[in-house]
Amino acid sequence: MTKGFLMFAHNNEEIDYLKLAVVNAYLIKKNCDIHDITVVTNQHSYDYTTEKLGKDFVHDAVSNIVITEKDKNFKRSNTRLYKDTSHTSKPLPFYNVDRCDAYNISPYDETILIDADYLILSDTLNSCWGHDNEFMMNWSYEDIMTERNDDTLRRLSPTGITMYWATVVYFRKTEFAEQMFETVKHVRDNREFYQDVYKWPGQLYRNDYSFSVAAHMLGGFVDKGIPQLPVPHLYKTFDTDDVHSAPALNELIFYLEKPKSLGDFMLCKWRGLDIHVMNKWAINRISKELLQYV
Repeated sequence: MTKGFLMFAHNNEEIDYLKLAVVNAYLIKKNCDIHDITVVTNQHSYDYTTEKLGKDFVHDAVSNIVITEKDKNFKRSNTRLYKDTSHTSKPLPFYNVDRCDAYNISPYDETILIDADYLILSDTLNSCWGHDNEFMMNWSYEDIMTERNDDTLRRLSPTGITMYWATVVYFRKTEFAEQMFETVKHVRDNREFYQDVYKWPGQLYRNDYSFSVAAHMLGGFVDKGIPQLPVPHLYKTFDTDDVHSAPALNELIFYLEKPKSLGDFMLCKWRGLDIHVMNKWAINRISKELLQYV
């Protein structure tokens, strides 16, 4: 059984997603001892990042790079507000339309699909390999600033289904897993209809919504019908937070925004647990520090 990690990394005008994926690939190799890593990107992102970092450096981290073409109409229409703490924000294209192609793209029998900004600071995800469940993702997440509690991130709507996080997905090459990704693609292609049915907010296309709807449909229309990963939670910081430094291997110092005093922060040391860092600028600022340990 072959096994490997898969990431999607399409740059926009400000965020070098492919650089994030390269940094994370080095973390994966160091902490999980997995060297089969595939990254899906586009030609412009590949040319920009390899010129910036060097081709050898990129290919030493990533064993397999898949070049795809961007859907230009989707790129223009899917815009999100990126934040670099509460002090800075900018609307930018959010190109995430092809994640549902992961099943067909992955060259592995077992795949762990992760966001490029889900930093692998432990070997916890190795517990997925060889698991009895053929498809797993989490609805359970924890904000490390425990005083924050945003109920809109737990359900698609106040009376709707539980939201699964497509941040980390484990799957094997099975008929059920293939059907999951085909259903995600179907929801994406008919999102106006499914948004009307499931009542998720806003106009931004998010993979979390499509994966949640697909999980509900293929889970027998039962809430939380798809099993979770064998990890306690998906831990998160938000884009209003910042990263101060990476003082040691698998250790980060965060500035966490105080929920009752926006724009003010408290310090937090985080060590030895994987974490989703939503402030992309912050990761790029400390990327050299992260790389010196791996």
